[in-house]
Amino acid sequence: MRALAWLLTVVLFAFALGMAVLTLGAFASLGSAAPLWLRSVGSLEHAMSAQLGLSSLTNFARALGLAVLTSALAGLAAYVKPRA
Repeated sequence: MRALAWLLTVVLFAFALGMAVLTLGAFASLGSAAPLWLRSVGSLEHAMSAQLGLSSLTNFARALGLAVLTSALAGLAAYVKPRA
């Protein structure tokens, strides 16, 4: 059971890191002063959200939603982590 909890923690943390990169890209695409590679990640996020049917939301609303989802995933990973 403890190994399963560790596996779930690692998977949730990996998803949280991926979502963090997408969130950073979404916020970077709001302005033009961000580096090109970071705005490219924002373009990837925009394409993914369009496939999910979320293109009707504003860019800021999508970025804010991603930030909330990322923090929830990180919190869940910390909650599931086995204790001593």
